Amino acid sequence: MTENKSGKYLLYAIGEIVLVVIGILIALQIDTWNEERLNREQERQILSQLSKEYTSNLKQIEQKIDIRNEMLHSCFKLLQFRKEKPELIDQDSLDAHLFRITIRPTFDPELSVSNELINSGKLYLIENSDLRNNVSSYSSFLSELKEEEQAIFELTEKQLIPFIRENYQIGRMMMVLLDDKELRAKITSGELRNYDSLISLVQISDYRNLLGHPDFEDYLLQLFSYTAYTNDQSTGVKEKTINIIDLIETELKK
Repeated sequence: MTENKSGKYLLYAIGEIVLVVIGILIALQIDTWNEERLNREQERQILSQLSKEYTSNLKQIEQKIDIRNEMLHSCFKLLQFRKEKPELIDQDSLDAHLFRITIRPTFDPELSVSNELINSGKLYLIENSDLRNNVSSYSSFLSELKEEEQAIFELTEKQLIPFIRENYQIGRMMMVLLDDKELRAKITSGELRNYDSLISLVQISDYRNLLGHPDFEDYLLQLFSYTAYTNDQSTGVKEKTINIIDLIETELKK
């Protein structure tokens, strides 16, 4: 200070502070870049897992729509059988259609990855806001479909099946699942043994009382209505699932 050098020391100190600040800013920027890189790598892993999850869900919902279309066809055929002469009705065909209207298919999506993202708070790792919103709202979007599936279950389990059992021997009808491998593959996750000889042990039943009963027509028309509306809901779920898959694939291609 005696040599009047205080100004030089002040400039030196300011320079040191500026260098330290610049160093801190560079370090913070490097940390930010590194964190962003890790987030993008994690996002890519998440997107890959989500792609598998929603592709599986798409396959399942398409399968359930296909089964319900078969149910609708069977309802229609059974309504036609009511107008046919008894001697023109093939009982194996009748049993097949009776079995199909009692299947009660439900969509049970795999959502473990989606739920983990939501519950852990890691959904923010997905940069695409449209994709984030679709994934987070997917479960709630299924609520109306679940209600319609439950309505079919209640109708079938509590009214239709007891009614059929009361007016028809359902033994041969239940054998359809053992004989129809294609149908069995759609509604069962495992394999059943071959019981080809079992159907010969089941007595053939008189179906005229069932087909002629006026309540049977009411049940068929009610089931047809419920199933058609449920398939409309399922189509909406299918379209949302396809949209999510498309968004995921677009992000993975970036």
